[in-house]
Amino acid sequence: MAVLLKVMAALRNPVENLVKPEAMLLWCAARYGFQAGAMVSREIFFGPFRFDAATRTLWDGGVPVRLGARALAILQVLLEAPGATVSRSALIRSAWPSLHVDQSNLRVQISGLRKALRDYGAAIQVDPSQGYRFDADVVKERGVRRSENQPRFGIPGLVVKPIGREAAADGIHELLNSRRLVTILGSGGIGKTTIALQVANDRAANYADGAYFIDLGRISSIDLVYTALANAIGLRVTDWPGIEQIVLALRDRRMLLILDCCEHVLGPVAKLVDSFLVNTSYVDILVTTREPLQLDDEAIWRLAPLTVPPKAAETHADDIKTYSSVQLFLKCLHQRAAKLHFDDRQAAAVAEICRRLDGIPLAIEIAASIAAVLGFVETLRSLSEKSSVINVDRRSTVPRQRSLFSTIDWSYNLLSEAEQSALRHIACFAGTFSLDAGIAVASSDQLCASAARDAIIGLSHRSLLSSDPDSIHAEYRLLDTTRAYIAQLDFPASDIAQRRHAEYFLQLLDGIDWDLYDETSENTKMRGYLDELRVALDWAFSSDPELGVKLVIVAERLWLALTSLVQGVPYLTRAFHLVDDSSAFDSAVRPRLLVSLASAQVYLAGFEGASLYERAWHAAQAAGDDFLELRALYGIIQNMLLTRRQATRHLDAFAKAAERSNAPDVHYLLQRITAFNDFETSAIRSAHERFEMFLQDCPSISRSAYLYFGGIDSFISCKIGLALAKHYMGYCEQALSLANTAVDEAEAKGHLTTTYFVLAQGATWVNISSGEFHRARSCLQKLEEVSRHYRPWHAVAEAFRALLLRYADGDAGSSERILTSCLEDEFIIKTGSLHPILWVELADARRIVGDLDGAESALLKAMSQCLGPSDVRLIGKHHPILAKVLIARNRPGNVDTARELFRQAIELSKLHDFYLYECEAAVGLAELELNVGRPWAARNALVDVLSNLQDRSRVPFLSRAQTILAGINIS
Repeated sequence: MAVLLKVMAALRNPVENLVKPEAMLLWCAARYGFQAGAMVSREIFFGPFRFDAATRTLWDGGVPVRLGARALAILQVLLEAPGATVSRSALIRSAWPSLHVDQSNLRVQISGLRKALRDYGAAIQVDPSQGYRFDADVVKERGVRRSENQPRFGIPGLVVKPIGREAAADGIHELLNSRRLVTILGSGGIGKTTIALQVANDRAANYADGAYFIDLGRISSIDLVYTALANAIGLRVTDWPGIEQIVLALRDRRMLLILDCCEHVLGPVAKLVDSFLVNTSYVDILVTTREPLQLDDEAIWRLAPLTVPPKAAETHADDIKTYSSVQLFLKCLHQRAAKLHFDDRQAAAVAEICRRLDGIPLAIEIAASIAAVLGFVETLRSLSEKSSVINVDRRSTVPRQRSLFSTIDWSYNLLSEAEQSALRHIACFAGTFSLDAGIAVASSDQLCASAARDAIIGLSHRSLLSSDPDSIHAEYRLLDTTRAYIAQLDFPASDIAQRRHAEYFLQLLDGIDWDLYDETSENTKMRGYLDELRVALDWAFSSDPELGVKLVIVAERLWLALTSLVQGVPYLTRAFHLVDDSSAFDSAVRPRLLVSLASAQVYLAGFEGASLYERAWHAAQAAGDDFLELRALYGIIQNMLLTRRQATRHLDAFAKAAERSNAPDVHYLLQRITAFNDFETSAIRSAHERFEMFLQDCPSISRSAYLYFGGIDSFISCKIGLALAKHYMGYCEQALSLANTAVDEAEAKGHLTTTYFVLAQGATWVNISSGEFHRARSCLQKLEEVSRHYRPWHAVAEAFRALLLRYADGDAGSSERILTSCLEDEFIIKTGSLHPILWVELADARRIVGDLDGAESALLKAMSQCLGPSDVRLIGKHHPILAKVLIARNRPGNVDTARELFRQAIELSKLHDFYLYECEAAVGLAELELNVGRPWAARNALVDVLSNLQDRSRVPFLSRAQTILAGINIS
């Protein structure tokens, strides 16, 4: 009663009457000793909670839990008999004495208790036929008055350690070993409190006077910071506690204080902590906040998000389980007893969910709760709805953590007006952005550049922008969840921000000197521009189409540099339709867009590229633009070579246009494309000479030139062209050396299209054909990795896998099945002379497995692409395989036909210096002659081919020819 009178007297004070009820409860507890034990006859502890049976109050650490009298009465009965089932009637009598109530009232109270107890709510178990029980460990202290000198551990326990925080915990421990103040810094929901509790539990035994957790997030007034601390440590005071009283009480104590969620009360917390550091010697302090205290002795640990799987074309369940965000997601699903099967089919969706949520634990836990109901795919789809995840209410007892919206809103409301304005503006960025970019977008009539700069830096300090502290230049990133929060705000100036964003990247991309671009060091930054460009283009085409066309034009070089032109196809198409229907644009814009659209077709199925290039050529001629005419012609020639068509007319046109150009690059590019034309048309000697001449004479080709003309490094591509020429001419040792060097150079350059070209058009084939299977497998592995970026390339990688199975493993059956599937892919047609050669390889595989009809059908497919009687690359490979099919059929006259086919292949190969095919056909002929009893004919065929060996080595079939010749005995 005395205490009650004092409280009532305090409430009559007009100043104190403004304090909220929970604040008054805290003050009363500190002033009159509710927690210190003066009035306690029995206390019951479980996890972070303490139930005072004498006053029937429940404490969560140092903060009272707001529960009604009936809920507390039910809880007391359950805690008195832990593990035992208490009947429903007994619980109802304790809460509603002398009243008759329905059992539904009991269920409501139980539900409220479970929510209030958070993780320990699950400890209240129901027995459907009996009642309820409290199924958790509890500790009872009866009639014990705790001495103020007795060590206490006022920190919530951890059931399990948090996932993926081992390195963070070790780092924080290391800091606390040498520093007395450590601040764990991070955005809302990232897990600062959890890691702080883990560290505190690990270290608590090291402090003679205990460790204490003070949740300042529940404090609504800065005046109550010291009261909350005093109450948490059990300090008896006679008035509102001040710094001097608290510091004096702890001067000689050895303890750890955990001050949680301090960002809204930074001033008094910083003042208190600074006083501890100056006036005590053994009090260590662990702070969690979204903004540092800015004290000289403060050691900061920036808590990073959980690790997330990288983007990949193929995602496997076992691979992504190694990432902590996925581990947490799956653990939360398991805790909810969700009956979802997780395998490779769902792996991509789970990986994308974790990426989209930035590895933020709170967001992942909420997403897992959604997935438990909707499944993986539907949850991922729901993330596209801005409000889907951030508004899910967890019914937490901590208001700021009820939802992601609440967590972010808590931080947003602590910002200044300038910071709020800057945050709303920079929300239009898709990913990482520089400080200059942020200033350009955040500046406005109301916010000058210097104020925008200060606001962005302030947002970073307050953990609303993530940054890389090791980066040479400041770069920032807004979390997707924060961006989703901003999207829900009423922001009338968003169009202004979007325009500034689009104009900034227009100017940035237009000013890049691509000849100075370093792929190795700048690739990541440039790939980040792709996302920004997509956002800018989406806005521009909906709000300012003319700006969209300008953006598309400057974006082309970025797409080309990053082998991402396919991403630009929708925007190029929209821009072209706008330009095609309007006279407001310069005449050169139309052919430029057509050339870009045609260039993208090489990465897509179908044959629209040829038509688009033709239209671009005529449009460039009409516009009088020589450069665009050269680009269009170069594209036409390249397209024709890839689809095995004669390009002589367009080569002549390119040569004439090149004569009008003063650019030296153009003349070297003519030499390069002519060399490849010679190679594709089997003019192998001429191709060899032109490739060598280019590599010897061409000083350099600017990067912008090779981006615009073919998109492949000219030197590396000519090196692989020369390797192929040498291979077919029988100089296989030299070919292998050149091909493998080209692979290394392409990888070092880091240009995706160049690497693909080297592996798909030369290196893998040369190694398989030469019997270098170990190196061939290495090339195939690299090709498969590259092919993950573009699905059409995958067919080529699969074709080479089939050839390796055939030649390295002797598995013709598997090879036949894979090749059959690959050759049904539309993209495989765009591989030049490799395409008909693959049909010949399929025919040979079918011959081996006994499908002779299928073999002949495949050979007919191959010959349908023959360029004429001098197409040695095809005929020299085709005729020997057809001869073997005829021999296998063993029909009358087939042997003579087969013999003639072998001879034709030998003569044609010899005439055009295809020694590789000459040797293969000669061996086939020799084997035929031996089988029909004509050893002298076999000997003549082999002697003839071996007499032309010269300095060649490691030629396929060469050792077989020598073995057969050594075994021929003509008496």
